[in-house]
Amino acid sequence: MAEATPTMVFVYGTLKRGFPNHPLLVASATPFVGAASTAGSASLVIGPYSVPFLLPTPSASSGRVVSGELYAPSPAALAELDAFEGTHIGVYERRPITVVADGSGEAVQAEAYFAHPSYAEALWRRCGGEAAEIGEYTVDHAGGYVPKSERAAGVAGLIDAVHRFLATAPDN
Repeated sequence: MAEATPTMVFVYGTLKRGFPNHPLLVASATPFVGAASTAGSASLVIGPYSVPFLLPTPSASSGRVVSGELYAPSPAALAELDAFEGTHIGVYERRPITVVADGSGEAVQAEAYFAHPSYAEALWRRCGGEAAEIGEYTVDHAGGYVPKSERAAGVAGLIDAVHRFLATAPDN
């Protein structure tokens, strides 16, 4: 029986090499495949706790190519990633995405963690819409990142923070 092809996962934020949550991928021995970028436009914004959120592009004029990294997690590591990303409580949703491998230009089918559709568009608007979109989550962005251990109630603390953030008016 042929071995199943591993699910490729595109990471664009705190799971990248050199970023705060990369040790999770290291601990699960998840192989790094290479640098990649989204094949099409996507919206990447920074939300509460300096957490990055990838969103489906809300309009034809919004979005940009987003840089990140591609990994090939085992089924067990993928389950750990799902738990870490809060897919069970509606923080993120793992969805298919086409990325382009840096160097070769090869299109690769992968999955990425997108902001849950229940709040994604509201988050995009609250962050500032197109003006808030970035093409890469950088070390400067990560400098403001608040680790789960320093938040109330772990992953649930993030979804609660998102809802509080959405309930406030943007600073003018």
